[in-house]
Amino acid sequence: MKHSASAGQPRADARAGFALLEMLAALTIAVAIVALLAQFTSQTLRNWNRGESTIAVMEMLTSGLGRLKADLTLALPMRVPGTDNPSVLFSGDAGKLMFVAATGFGAGDRGLELISITVAREEDGIVVVRERGPVSTAPGPLRDPVILLRGRMQVQFTYRDDDGQVLTNWSNRPQLPKAVAVNVFNTAGVSVFPVPLLITLPTNLAAACIAGGDEDGESGGVCPSPRGRTQNRTGEQ
Repeated sequence: MKHSASAGQPRADARAGFALLEMLAALTIAVAIVALLAQFTSQTLRNWNRGESTIAVMEMLTSGLGRLKADLTLALPMRVPGTDNPSVLFSGDAGKLMFVAATGFGAGDRGLELISITVAREEDGIVVVRERGPVSTAPGPLRDPVILLRGRMQVQFTYRDDDGQVLTNWSNRPQLPKAVAVNVFNTAGVSVFPVPLLITLPTNLAAACIAGGDEDGESGGVCPSPRGRTQNRTGEQ
Protein backbone atom coordinates (compact mmCIF):
# COMPACT_ATOMS: atom_id res chain seq x y z
CA MET A 1 0.00 0.00 0.00
CA LYS A 2 2.83 2.41 0.76
CA HIS A 3 4.43 1.64 -2.59
CA SER A 4 1.17 2.33 -4.42
CA ALA A 5 0.66 5.72 -2.68
CA SER A 6 4.22 6.85 -3.36
CA ALA A 7 3.87 5.85 -6.98
CA GLY A 8 0.78 8.05 -7.49
CA GLN A 9 2.18 11.16 -5.79
CA PRO A 10 4.25 12.51 -8.77
CA ARG A 11 1.15 12.51 -11.00
CA ALA A 12 -0.85 14.55 -8.44
CA ASP A 13 1.98 17.07 -8.09
CA ALA A 14 2.15 17.40 -11.88
CA ARG A 15 -1.58 18.10 -12.10
CA ALA A 16 -1.31 20.73 -9.33
CA GLY A 17 1.61 22.41 -11.07
CA PHE A 18 -0.25 22.47 -14.39
CA ALA A 19 -3.33 24.07 -12.72
CA LEU A 20 -1.10 26.75 -11.22
CA LEU A 21 0.40 27.52 -14.62
CA GLU A 22 -3.08 27.76 -16.13
CA MET A 23 -4.15 30.19 -13.42
CA LEU A 24 -1.07 32.39 -13.96
CA ALA A 25 -1.64 32.41 -17.71
CA ALA A 26 -5.29 33.32 -17.22
CA LEU A 27 -4.38 36.15 -14.86
CA THR A 28 -1.80 37.45 -17.35
CA ILE A 29 -4.37 37.46 -20.15
CA ALA A 30 -6.94 39.14 -17.88
CA VAL A 31 -4.47 41.88 -16.92
CA ALA A 32 -3.63 42.48 -20.57
CA ILE A 33 -7.33 42.71 -21.48
CA VAL A 34 -8.00 45.14 -18.61
CA ALA A 35 -5.06 47.28 -19.72
CA LEU A 36 -6.36 47.36 -23.29
CA LEU A 37 -9.86 48.20 -22.11
CA ALA A 38 -8.52 50.96 -19.87
CA GLN A 39 -6.55 52.45 -22.75
CA PHE A 40 -9.55 52.24 -25.08
CA THR A 41 -11.88 53.74 -22.47
CA SER A 42 -9.45 56.54 -21.69
CA GLN A 43 -9.08 57.40 -25.38
CA THR A 44 -12.85 57.25 -25.84
CA LEU A 45 -13.41 59.57 -22.88
CA ARG A 46 -10.77 61.99 -24.17
CA ASN A 47 -12.43 62.04 -27.58
CA TRP A 48 -15.82 62.49 -25.94
CA ASN A 49 -14.60 65.35 -23.77
CA ARG A 50 -12.88 66.91 -26.78
CA GLY A 51 -16.12 66.66 -28.73
CA GLU A 52 -18.12 68.11 -25.87
CA SER A 53 -15.62 70.96 -25.52
CA THR A 54 -15.76 71.70 -29.25
CA ILE A 55 -19.55 71.80 -29.18
CA ALA A 56 -19.50 74.14 -26.16
CA VAL A 57 -17.03 76.49 -27.87
CA MET A 58 -19.06 76.59 -31.08
CA GLU A 59 -22.25 77.28 -29.11
CA MET A 60 -20.49 80.11 -27.28
CA LEU A 61 -19.16 81.59 -30.54
CA THR A 62 -22.60 81.34 -32.15
CA SER A 63 -24.31 83.02 -29.20
CA GLY A 64 -21.69 85.71 -28.55
CA LEU A 65 -21.09 86.69 -32.17
CA GLY A 66 -24.83 86.58 -32.79
CA ARG A 67 -25.35 89.14 -30.03
CA LEU A 68 -22.60 91.35 -31.46
CA LYS A 69 -24.14 91.14 -34.93
CA ALA A 70 -27.56 92.03 -33.54
CA ASP A 71 -26.11 95.17 -31.89
CA LEU A 72 -24.17 96.27 -34.97
CA THR A 73 -27.20 95.88 -37.25
CA LEU A 74 -28.92 98.46 -35.00
CA ALA A 75 -26.04 100.98 -35.19
CA LEU A 76 -26.92 104.55 -36.14
CA PRO A 77 -24.69 107.32 -37.59
CA MET A 78 -25.54 109.67 -34.72
CA ARG A 79 -23.39 112.70 -33.93
CA VAL A 80 -22.51 113.93 -30.47
CA PRO A 81 -25.61 115.67 -29.09
CA GLY A 82 -25.34 119.43 -28.62
CA THR A 83 -22.10 119.86 -30.59
CA ASP A 84 -21.03 120.80 -34.11
CA ASN A 85 -18.67 117.85 -34.33
CA PRO A 86 -19.22 116.24 -37.75
CA SER A 87 -17.97 112.86 -36.56
CA VAL A 88 -20.46 110.13 -35.76
CA LEU A 89 -20.43 108.33 -32.44
CA PHE A 90 -18.50 105.31 -33.58
CA SER A 91 -14.98 104.36 -32.56
CA GLY A 92 -13.19 101.09 -32.96
CA ASP A 93 -9.78 99.48 -33.01
CA ALA A 94 -8.51 95.90 -32.94
CA GLY A 95 -9.79 95.26 -29.42
CA LYS A 96 -12.69 97.62 -28.78
CA LEU A 97 -15.90 98.92 -30.33
CA MET A 98 -18.17 101.74 -29.19
CA PHE A 99 -21.24 102.92 -31.08
CA VAL A 100 -24.83 104.11 -30.75
CA ALA A 101 -27.57 101.54 -31.35
CA ALA A 102 -31.35 101.73 -31.34
CA THR A 103 -31.78 98.73 -29.04
CA GLY A 104 -35.12 99.89 -27.67
CA PHE A 105 -33.85 99.58 -24.09
CA GLY A 106 -32.31 103.04 -23.70
CA ALA A 107 -33.81 106.15 -22.21
CA GLY A 108 -36.60 107.94 -24.09
CA ASP A 109 -39.02 106.63 -26.65
CA ARG A 110 -36.21 106.02 -29.17
CA GLY A 111 -34.40 103.55 -26.94
CA LEU A 112 -30.89 104.69 -27.91
CA GLU A 113 -27.91 103.27 -26.06
CA LEU A 114 -24.15 103.58 -26.23
CA ILE A 115 -22.82 100.05 -26.73
CA SER A 116 -19.27 99.08 -25.81
CA ILE A 117 -17.59 95.81 -26.85
CA THR A 118 -14.19 95.21 -25.25
CA VAL A 119 -11.65 92.41 -25.66
CA ALA A 120 -9.73 91.98 -22.38
CA ARG A 121 -6.95 89.55 -21.55
CA GLU A 122 -7.22 87.00 -18.76
CA GLU A 123 -4.73 84.55 -17.32
CA ASP A 124 -5.92 81.68 -19.53
CA GLY A 125 -7.08 83.62 -22.57
CA ILE A 126 -9.42 86.48 -23.34
CA VAL A 127 -12.89 87.67 -22.46
CA VAL A 128 -15.16 89.77 -24.70
CA VAL A 129 -17.49 91.96 -22.64
CA ARG A 130 -20.52 93.96 -23.77
CA GLU A 131 -21.57 97.01 -21.74
CA ARG A 132 -24.11 99.76 -22.32
CA GLY A 133 -24.61 103.34 -21.24
CA PRO A 134 -26.56 106.51 -21.99
CA VAL A 135 -26.06 108.59 -25.11
CA SER A 136 -25.04 112.10 -24.09
CA THR A 137 -22.49 114.85 -24.70
CA ALA A 138 -20.45 113.49 -21.81
CA PRO A 139 -21.07 109.74 -21.74
CA GLY A 140 -21.75 108.37 -18.30
CA PRO A 141 -20.32 105.18 -16.83
CA LEU A 142 -21.07 101.94 -18.63
CA ARG A 143 -23.11 99.27 -16.87
CA ASP A 144 -24.62 95.80 -17.17
CA PRO A 145 -21.51 93.89 -18.33
CA VAL A 146 -22.31 90.73 -20.27
CA ILE A 147 -19.64 88.20 -21.29
CA LEU A 148 -20.03 87.35 -24.98
CA LEU A 149 -16.91 85.18 -25.41
CA ARG A 150 -14.32 83.68 -23.07
CA GLY A 151 -11.55 81.19 -23.57
CA ARG A 152 -8.15 80.44 -25.00
CA MET A 153 -8.55 82.32 -28.23
CA GLN A 154 -7.87 85.67 -29.86
CA VAL A 155 -10.52 88.06 -31.17
CA GLN A 156 -9.69 90.98 -33.45
CA PHE A 157 -11.82 93.61 -35.16
CA THR A 158 -11.13 95.25 -38.52
CA TYR A 159 -13.22 97.67 -40.57
CA ARG A 160 -14.29 98.10 -44.19
CA ASP A 161 -14.89 101.43 -45.89
CA ASP A 162 -17.14 102.03 -48.90
CA ASP A 163 -14.36 100.89 -51.23
CA GLY A 164 -13.85 97.64 -49.34
CA GLN A 165 -10.48 98.72 -47.95
CA VAL A 166 -9.46 96.97 -44.72
CA LEU A 167 -8.69 99.35 -41.84
CA THR A 168 -7.42 98.53 -38.35
CA ASN A 169 -9.27 101.40 -36.65
CA TRP A 170 -12.24 103.67 -37.26
CA SER A 171 -12.75 106.87 -35.30
CA ASN A 172 -13.45 110.58 -35.79
CA ARG A 173 -15.13 109.95 -39.14
CA PRO A 174 -18.31 111.53 -40.52
CA GLN A 175 -19.82 108.15 -41.33
CA LEU A 176 -20.08 104.59 -40.12
CA PRO A 177 -17.88 101.88 -41.56
CA LYS A 178 -19.56 99.84 -44.24
CA ALA A 179 -18.83 96.66 -42.28
CA VAL A 180 -17.04 95.30 -39.23
CA ALA A 181 -15.02 92.09 -39.62
CA VAL A 182 -14.55 89.80 -36.61
CA ASN A 183 -11.50 87.54 -36.71
CA VAL A 184 -11.28 84.64 -34.24
CA PHE A 185 -7.98 82.75 -33.85
CA ASN A 186 -6.95 79.78 -31.73
CA THR A 187 -3.89 79.82 -29.47
CA ALA A 188 -1.66 78.90 -32.42
CA GLY A 189 -2.84 81.96 -34.33
CA VAL A 190 -4.84 79.93 -36.85
CA SER A 191 -8.21 81.36 -37.88
CA VAL A 192 -11.18 79.43 -36.50
CA PHE A 193 -13.33 80.36 -39.49
CA PRO A 194 -12.31 80.07 -43.16
CA VAL A 195 -13.00 83.80 -43.57
CA PRO A 196 -13.64 86.57 -41.01
CA LEU A 197 -17.23 87.11 -39.91
CA LEU A 198 -18.27 90.22 -41.87
CA ILE A 199 -21.10 92.21 -40.27
CA THR A 200 -22.57 94.83 -42.61
CA LEU A 201 -23.82 97.94 -40.86
CA PRO A 202 -27.24 99.29 -41.80
CA THR A 203 -27.78 102.29 -44.08
CA ASN A 204 -30.34 103.84 -41.75
CA LEU A 205 -30.71 107.55 -41.11
CA ALA A 206 -30.02 108.92 -37.67
CA ALA A 207 -32.50 108.16 -34.92
CA ALA A 208 -33.94 111.69 -35.00
CA CYS A 209 -34.79 111.31 -38.67
CA ILE A 210 -36.30 107.88 -38.14
CA ALA A 211 -38.49 109.33 -35.42
CA GLY A 212 -39.61 112.10 -37.77
CA GLY A 213 -38.13 114.98 -35.81
CA ASP A 214 -34.92 116.60 -34.57
CA GLU A 215 -33.29 115.73 -31.32
CA ASP A 216 -35.33 118.52 -29.74
CA GLY A 217 -38.55 117.23 -31.29
CA GLU A 218 -38.84 119.83 -34.03
CA SER A 219 -39.18 119.00 -37.71
CA GLY A 220 -37.24 120.35 -40.64
CA GLY A 221 -33.76 119.81 -39.20
CA VAL A 222 -30.77 118.36 -41.00
CA CYS A 223 -30.14 114.62 -40.72
CA PRO A 224 -27.12 112.54 -41.63
CA SER A 225 -27.71 110.30 -44.60
CA PRO A 226 -26.78 106.57 -44.65
CA ARG A 227 -23.07 107.08 -45.45
CA GLY A 228 -22.58 110.27 -43.42
CA ARG A 229 -23.82 112.95 -45.85
CA THR A 230 -26.49 115.35 -44.65
CA GLN A 231 -29.92 115.83 -46.03
CA ASN A 232 -33.15 117.46 -45.00
CA ARG A 233 -36.50 115.74 -44.64
CA THR A 234 -37.39 116.42 -48.29
CA GLY A 235 -34.26 114.52 -49.44
CA GLU A 236 -32.35 117.56 -50.73
CA GLN A 237 -28.57 117.50 -50.23
